[in-house]
Amino acid sequence: MKLLGALIAFAAVLLSAPVQAQTLNYSISPETIKTYAKVSLNTTFQLNLKENEMGLVSNAEVDPGMGLSLAAGLEVLPEFDVELELSGYTGSVDYRTIAGAPVIYAPAEEIRLLSGFVNGYFKFNSATNARFKLGGGLGYSNYTLTDSTTIKHRGNGLAYQVKGVGEYDFGPNATFVSELGYIATTDIDVELSNALAVRDTALGGITFGVGTKFRF
Repeated sequence: MKLLGALIAFAAVLLSAPVQAQTLNYSISPETIKTYAKVSLNTTFQLNLKENEMGLVSNAEVDPGMGLSLAAGLEVLPEFDVELELSGYTGSVDYRTIAGAPVIYAPAEEIRLLSGFVNGYFKFNSATNARFKLGGGLGYSNYTLTDSTTIKHRGNGLAYQVKGVGEYDFGPNATFVSELGYIATTDIDVELSNALAVRDTALGGITFGVGTKFRF
């Protein structure tokens, strides 16, 4: 009897699938797709840096710094956007621990993270002039740390982000944008420009930005 009940339930799901698919069916054509460009000023909060050089782990907190984000996207469906984004963040190290012990004196270190992402967003209340979007993306990042002696430590690696976006239309083609997200890199092999040592580095933290989006 349990097997019969399971078969009946499975058949009901199969029969209901075309109906559900039909309700989610959207017609995509060049006439329905809209393009947009977006520019926003960003900053970072609670940005953390973790480095591992020859088994010696260092953790650092990064002061907020200003950044810039440029994006171009497509409104492919009423509830879905895709975009290409180029973002940059800067900051400076203000606290560091090495092997769990606080460093008494941490020299000024400047950090820069440049990233390119492919993002996807799902839109809520898409038919109104105020909406919320939730999504994220995968990308590639270039990391640079300039220490107190101006020596640069560079590396490249994969990155990812998740974002919540609030939008408000204040014109037929212009939209105010506010974004809150989390950005992080995978372990990056950072080469020291004056040495042969290689340092595994990972960077991650909360970001916030405001800007404008223009539809075409």
